Amino acid sequence: MSTTRLLLLGVVRIFQPAYGYQLRRELMTWKVESWANINPGSIYTGLRTLAKHGYLQEIEQDGANRPGRTSYKLTADGETEYFSLLRGMLWTVDGFHPDKMQATLSFLWSLRRDEVIAAMEARISQLESQAKSGPFAERQILEDPGTPSHVVEMLRITTARDDGELRWTREFLDRIRDGAYSFAGEPTDWKPYPGMVTHWGEIPDAPEAAEEP
Repeated sequence: MSTTRLLLLGVVRIFQPAYGYQLRRELMTWKVESWANINPGSIYTGLRTLAKHGYLQEIEQDGANRPGRTSYKLTADGETEYFSLLRGMLWTVDGFHPDKMQATLSFLWSLRRDEVIAAMEARISQLESQAKSGPFAERQILEDPGTPSHVVEMLRITTARDDGELRWTREFLDRIRDGAYSFAGEPTDWKPYPGMVTHWGEIPDAPEAAEEP
């Protein structure tokens, strides 16, 4: 749920005000259905829920009450929630939910470089600590007569993921220390091509509801 909330708040923040169908279309290009377990229909539901809780403002056009014809922008509470979620996922390693870091990477540019560097250093410390404790957790499983022996492989696959993330985090930290990418307060290193701007300026029709047989 927290990953979904960050993705919805973050994409609205980029394009606001934007129509529900535009936001849905954009998130589908991010393949969120495969790594964040978000299906197209749940995007509309999530937007309405965030509006209900005061994180988004709904702007309806011509009295239309359809998801594709309602545009959204962040409220002050939504802005606060966005940064709270972003920082929470950035500073905390959660090996059982890799989608959290995947979503965080989509919006790291909204933080300053020094904070991202500090957070990466903190993540390395957490991952190194987990690596040190891993062999002892494995020994406990193997020595416990009440635990099936195959359970140790569940620990090992998690450890393997953490090892891979540790390698990537060290490399990523080196890249951003060397000046890679752009962060808040810095000149942008990427601009959308004109066709993309035009694409977003168009107001699409929401998809037709399927007729019942």
